[in-house]
Order: sequence, then C-alpha cells, then structure tokens
Amino acid sequence: NNLKPSSKENYESIYRKHIKNSSIGDIKIKNLSLIDVQRYYNKLISNGCSASRVRNIHRLIQPCIRFAYDNNFIIKDFTRALILPKDSEAEKLSKKNKVIPLTLEEQRTFVSAIKGNYFEMLFLTALNTGLRQGELFALTWKDINFDKAYIDVNKTFRAISNVTREGREPSVNVVQTPKTPKSIRQVPIPAFLIPLLKQHKRKQRLDKLKLANMYEDNNLVFCTKHGKYLNDATVRFHYKNILERCNISERKFHDLRHTYATRLFELGEEARAVQELLGHSNVSVTLNTYTHVLDNIKERAVSKLND
Repeated sequence: NNLKPSSKENYESIYRKHIKNSSIGDIKIKNLSLIDVQRYYNKLISNGCSASRVRNIHRLIQPCIRFAYDNNFIIKDFTRALILPKDSEAEKLSKKNKVIPLTLEEQRTFVSAIKGNYFEMLFLTALNTGLRQGELFALTWKDINFDKAYIDVNKTFRAISNVTREGREPSVNVVQTPKTPKSIRQVPIPAFLIPLLKQHKRKQRLDKLKLANMYEDNNLVFCTKHGKYLNDATVRFHYKNILERCNISERKFHDLRHTYATRLFELGEEARAVQELLGHSNVSVTLNTYTHVLDNIKERAVSKLND
C-alpha cells in the first residue's frame, strides 16, 4: 500500500513475466527451499536472462521470503545463502556503452536542426539543465524562478498502468515525488535560456487564448497544443526524426541529460557539483556513470605534465 504507482507497475511486470508461471510459481510457500530458488535463478541465466535482470527479480523475491519467515510460514530465511549471478564481460561492456552523449559538434547540429520545432524548448531545456524526461513533463511555470534564474525540481510525471489484485487497468497520468530525496533540487538556468523560456511562455499564453475552453490549463511548461501532459512516444518519434535528419546515430532522450553532464565535466566542473545538479543519490553514481568522460579528462591532466 505504501508503494509509488511506478514501483507497483514495475514489480507487477517482473512478477507477471518471470515468476507467475515459473518453476517456483506452483510451490506452496511452506515447501519452498533454497535449492528451488537457486535452480530457478540458474535456469533463468541458462535461458538467456541477463545477470542484472535476475538480480532485479531477486529484489522482489528476497523480501517475500523474509516476510514468510517473519510470519512463521517457513522455518528459515535462506536468502543470504542464494548465489546471485555476476555480469558477463559482454554485459559489462554494454553497461559502459549505455551512456552515449552528443559530441560538441553533434550538439551544435542538433540545436540548429530543432529551430522552429514544436519541441524546441523541451529539447533545449533538457540539454541545458540535465532534467530527466519525467521531471520536464511535470514542470509547471510555478517551478521556474526567473528572477533568481533557477528551476525548482520537485516532481516527476509518468503514464502508469494502474495495478490491482485483478491485474492491470488502462494507464493513468501520475505526478509523484522524484525517486530519491536528492532528486528534489534547484537547478540554475543558463542566462541565454531565460529569454527563450519567457518567449515560450508568451507564445503558450497566445495559444491558450486562441483555443479558449478547448485548452486544458495545467500550467505546464511543456505540454500538447491543448495543454495536456506530453506523451513519451510522441516526443520520442519527433526526437528520432530529428536525429535521422542530422545523420546522428540513434540516442535515447536520456542522452540529452548525459550530454549536459558531459559538457560540465569537459569544462572542468567538480564531480560533487555535477552530482547535485543531476540529483544523483551520491557522488559514486555520478563517477560510475561518467567514467568515459573522466578517463579523457585524466589523459588531458597527465598530458599537462609534458609542459
């Protein structure tokens, strides 16, 4: 009952896809043993499931077994004895390649290509503030302080399937607090972006007047032409088209956030400051995510010794 809707949706998806009709799904809880769960994990790996996926499944199963033990359904909590798989070399490499920021040249090409596009300000704000997609979709004009030039990040948006005991219901729009307390933060707005955001607000006000009662006023900074929350698939479609027109290799929307962080590191910003701006829970997350950038900076730092 105390889970966020997004967590509920995620857990239900793991349960339905991997646990519900599995080898452990039909075992009575009082008969469930260490070897049953271990064999189940081993079978998942042999069937091509990644180590990280198995660890995610374990995060769901472990507290269930602990709960069963605490309530005397089973006589032993055996979860600590379970051996979890480690990432293969291929998985380690794929994790490294997950962060693909735009190069400076690609960023300039992209910024030039989005001029006049309906989502121009969304993309520009993502590139220059590092906000996550859900944070941008949830952003209201009340969250932007033009006088002190900062954005107050305090919520995130997502369309989520409503999970009940009977199963999934049609998706609903959910605005909720960010994932971690660190994600609630103030992000400074670069000076050049302020007049562009003000112009965007003026244009939005005119559209609102034209549409009159057809406009759904949620006070959103980025919304549909009728004022409704943006759809992830629609934004992704336009984003992908722009990248194709620019001959830029495929990127996720999240790579705009990675681009923001990469530029900051390239300009010599400290890891602790980048962590605060991105809203990472601790600095090790930042350092581990941007290893590739830091390696390049280390090479430049050492090359200075030649001078």
